[in-house]
Amino acid sequence: MTTFLWLISFVLHGVSLFLIILLSLKWAKIKETEREQAELIREMETMMTTYLMQFKEENERFVKQMTSSAVRQKKKESPPLLRDEQVRLPVDDVVDRVELSSTTPKEEPALESLISEALKLQQQGKTIDEIAKVLKRGKTEIELLLKFHQK
Repeated sequence: MTTFLWLISFVLHGVSLFLIILLSLKWAKIKETEREQAELIREMETMMTTYLMQFKEENERFVKQMTSSAVRQKKKESPPLLRDEQVRLPVDDVVDRVELSSTTPKEEPALESLISEALKLQQQGKTIDEIAKVLKRGKTEIELLLKFHQK
């Protein structure tokens, strides 16, 4: 009987040793993956920093170029004598007008006639497809129009 217990003990110790080795291998793989991920993150951060620095330098060059070209263009456009003088328009001639229209837009009567035509055709028993063909409109447009104007 003791031999049997010794045999079971050796088997269990062997299995546990095998599982411990498997776990240590998995642990090593996980650590390797974490190290690779950290390295990739560092590389990505370096690349992004480099890209942003290049982008910033390019923007600064562009701003300098635009400001220098704008200054040159202003010098070419107006002679020194006209730059000092300002052209003044008579303010009295300017009239502000604000017109508020109380009438509806021009499309609304056309829309009303379209709605009435669609409702008439629906009352005649026509389908939505037939109404759309007669009015030369889209099926969905007619369907929505009829849904919103049902009584």
